[in-house]
Amino acid sequence: MKIAIAILVGPADDYEVLREAGHELTFSPKRSEGVLRLTTDELIELAVDADGLVYNVVTPEILAALPHLKFVVSPYVGYDKIDVQAATVASVLVCNTQTEGNTAGMAEATLTLMLAAAKRLPQRAARLRDGGWRDDGSEQATLFHGSTVGIVGFGAIGQSVARHLGGWGARLMAHTRTPREDVARELGVELVDLPKLLAEADVITLHVPLEPSTHGLIGEPELRQMKPNVTLINTSRGAVLDQAALARAIEDEWIRGAALDVFDPEPLPPYHPLRALDPARLLLTPHSMSNTPAGRRGTQREVVDNILTAANGGVPRTALNPQVREA
Repeated sequence: MKIAIAILVGPADDYEVLREAGHELTFSPKRSEGVLRLTTDELIELAVDADGLVYNVVTPEILAALPHLKFVVSPYVGYDKIDVQAATVASVLVCNTQTEGNTAGMAEATLTLMLAAAKRLPQRAARLRDGGWRDDGSEQATLFHGSTVGIVGFGAIGQSVARHLGGWGARLMAHTRTPREDVARELGVELVDLPKLLAEADVITLHVPLEPSTHGLIGEPELRQMKPNVTLINTSRGAVLDQAALARAIEDEWIRGAALDVFDPEPLPPYHPLRALDPARLLLTPHSMSNTPAGRRGTQREVVDNILTAANGGVPRTALNPQVREA
């Protein structure tokens, strides 16, 4: 089969096992180790006769222009740029990539942002480097022991965050559309509705996929329901959170602060209003907190495994529309 590879998350040599299996590989001339965006025309030119594609964007236009396409493998967990319904209609199998490294990396990134924001780490470090010492007492850190942490979205990453927090002495609550009572009991997590979580949590962390039902999930009404001392963390997708409402919440002190690793749009424009907000209350990182060499290699290996499975007529573990092959 012909496989077009538009995104590399690890070394190109990792794909040699596909050549050894008899597949023909075509790499984007713009390839690099990192996120790569092609225009629609560039992608179509790359994959015009491909049977398989490694990319994270699938639109009806792309599907119509690639008549030989049988499967798409995205090297990421999120699939908000993939029109799974259109792919299913076109009988194109789509799968994402979910590894233990993905999950662990995102959970660790969340905890890092949670601690850095709650403990005021960036500004304390900057004050010391600027010749200062302790503050005047106005910068109060959050004590996790005895506080309430709310997890919005209780899939693999949300569960991993809860597992890490298990020994911190915090009350854990989660809101999810697909409750797993057994997992919640095991992790000591109370499953609650969203209004209760928003009203009672001292720290709130978002871990939902971006889809129509979660777009703008946290907007002005939800931010106004939160405690004034709350710290909000978003490592899921930028559009889950209404950024304009968040800016007002921080400026008008509805909430204590936030830490974001994801934005809408990305990359965050140079003069975006979020960049002008008080860095002592809004910590921004460039959607890279979970990136590690080990994580990228693990992802690349699963991408290759998914290609081999799909090319042999099988259904990868992470297939988003397995019914394409089951019909």
